[in-house]
Amino acid sequence: MRRLLLTLSGVVGGVTVMFVTVETAAQGPKADFGAFIENQIAAHAEQLFGFTHPLEESALGPFDGDSTQALVLAQGLTATLVSSAVHHSTDQIAMWPDDEHPTHLFVCDEESSNPAVQRVDLSAPPASNSTTIVTGLSACDPVRRTPWGTIVVGEEAGNLGGLYEIIDPVSITTAVNVTNRNAGTTTDMNHVVKRKTVGSLSWESLAIRENGVMIFGDELAPSGGANGGGIYKFVPTVPFLGGGPIHSPAASPFAAGTLYGLRVAAGGSTNWGQGAETGKGAWVAVDTVPVGVVDINSNVILRTAQANQRFTGFYRPEDMDIDPIAKEAGVFRACWANTGRMSHGGGSLVENSAVMSEIMCLVEEPPSAAVPAPATGTIPVVERFIPGDRQFNHFDNVAFQPFTGNLVVLEDSASLDVVTPSGIEKRGDDMIICLPDGADHDLQSDGCVRFASLRDTTSEPTGFIFLASGEEAFVSLQHRSVDENHGRGSLLRISRFRIK
Repeated sequence: MRRLLLTLSGVVGGVTVMFVTVETAAQGPKADFGAFIENQIAAHAEQLFGFTHPLEESALGPFDGDSTQALVLAQGLTATLVSSAVHHSTDQIAMWPDDEHPTHLFVCDEESSNPAVQRVDLSAPPASNSTTIVTGLSACDPVRRTPWGTIVVGEEAGNLGGLYEIIDPVSITTAVNVTNRNAGTTTDMNHVVKRKTVGSLSWESLAIRENGVMIFGDELAPSGGANGGGIYKFVPTVPFLGGGPIHSPAASPFAAGTLYGLRVAAGGSTNWGQGAETGKGAWVAVDTVPVGVVDINSNVILRTAQANQRFTGFYRPEDMDIDPIAKEAGVFRACWANTGRMSHGGGSLVENSAVMSEIMCLVEEPPSAAVPAPATGTIPVVERFIPGDRQFNHFDNVAFQPFTGNLVVLEDSASLDVVTPSGIEKRGDDMIICLPDGADHDLQSDGCVRFASLRDTTSEPTGFIFLASGEEAFVSLQHRSVDENHGRGSLLRISRFRIK
């Protein structure tokens, strides 16, 4: 019997050289080398991800018990309750005043106008540590702390979804009400102001640079041949140069600036449009002159601009995060989730749609000597980092782990059935963690494992964000229908990731 000897090294750094015997096709079925690699990544999760024994399967529901028990975690990880006082639709999370030793969290409430934004005091008891600071928003989803010491929140609300900046957010004791979303008026314009200059769309993904330049996306699916959500860039008129927290709305770099849309084109040619999603592109200035781009309240309607200028579209761009390893090397790289569309949950024997999720990454490259400097000074390059599959789908939130470059990806598919040989099951949404791209020739993650799965199949995990140590993270269990808090929200802390 002729056998082929394969030497496998480099699956992980320092892994003992391993050998696989593969039979020839003529003498029997070949071993599945891809499955072998997946198994090796799981077997070495301690070295690669800082926990042992990733989960082999998604959790099964239903579950209506304690929130800290609602998550099945990989061996070694633990969950503790941070807040049961937040609204049940709590979505994304920002830490304050920093990511090292936060004293407060700020959260967006996706399905509530009152509360719309809440502040969580980490020193107070979980049952009573939430304060409403903003009301009157629609579908508040993303929230970020800016480098100049403010909080920004966005509305996942279609054409007129706005971005609002909150000044001195810890000092707010009486909730500020947004009285007219279109006009952007609030009951306290010194503390909460709508940033019309950055544009209106369905906000979920945004990445803010130290100087105030912002990359963001429109959570829009393609429809009837029209493009999906575009990716945009805001360049402030007056960049932030440092110097501590601002205390006046006029001092923010978001007070004025210029908008650009992403147009990916093959080699800088005219070959742009549907089918051109990856590669080098250009930031094209948004044309605000045509009728309908700027409304009577001075909102810049970016979906109208995209239809006019045919910016590159993606399938519902979701959450976005900045790669800390690239940033340390002086490179700006932001990755986001395209959620796709599936009719059934992960691993189902039946699937009637199969528009796979994916993680895309955008790198800002400097111009070369042979290429004239573009208007924004950089050349955007889009890469497909993680392709979805039949097991992991409906990607939603993403978060880079400090020091490792590993990327956490959360699913959002709680309502979908899973068809199995024995019938229909409800499986919980998963949290996976993915390796960065190694020295191989492709541009994709070297592999992912499941580290958590939600037993409450009426709920979904969202807002995952690492502390600066990379050893702990916060996450929201959104839409818990029945729990120990009678339907109230649940913010958790996941601990004991071990950084290698």
